[in-house]
Amino acid sequence: MQIGILEDDHDQRDYLTLCLEAQGHELAGFERASQLLRALRERSFDLLIIDWQLPDACGMELTRTLRSEHGWRGLILFITASQGEEDVVHALQHGADDFLAKPIRPAELTARVEALGRRFVTSDTNYLQPKVAISDQYRIEPDEHTIWCGAEPVALTQREYQLASLLLRHVGELYSRAYLLEMIWGVNGDISTRTVDTHVSRLRRKLGLNGSRGLRLKSVYQYGYRLESCATAPVKSS
Repeated sequence: MQIGILEDDHDQRDYLTLCLEAQGHELAGFERASQLLRALRERSFDLLIIDWQLPDACGMELTRTLRSEHGWRGLILFITASQGEEDVVHALQHGADDFLAKPIRPAELTARVEALGRRFVTSDTNYLQPKVAISDQYRIEPDEHTIWCGAEPVALTQREYQLASLLLRHVGELYSRAYLLEMIWGVNGDISTRTVDTHVSRLRRKLGLNGSRGLRLKSVYQYGYRLESCATAPVKSS
């Protein structure tokens, strides 16, 4: 994969580069957020590794800005010295696809990147399917990696799009959190199931999956989630 590393500590950046180059990835390093933003206008990356503490920006805020203002849909691995659960949830809510705490362990780093890479590699085959009109309210546009809600496209991250696409194509099917982690994130028990809960909460809000548009994303206690149709708007089968 083409990977951009935003880390102001020179030694840490070299360490990350050394670990990932050994796995065959192509790396570009940046120490300031402004340098990365300029690079994104000139080249593409499959994955960005972003540190929290930066000399000219907050990595958390930069991640949010990349998603909401720049429309960047690639993968983001967020790195920080904090290991608190609240910080993990905060990073995911701001648009990160995964989270890694310092000190970085080489085996865990490469495993996380490989897991993200599996989702990058397989997303085209799993999700680039024909257009699907789920109802008069929802439409999946695989070529654009977008979900349309009514007459408007909804801004989603790559993970959000993949999760929404899976659920919308299988209305009524019950999925465990563990299964969703494996299917969407490509990992099996390596990250907290709170990751799924956070993304589901965002999808429910962004797509109006509260029953008002004919579909309700329901939590099944201590198990997972099911997208259900409501009587207000019949759902077309795909």
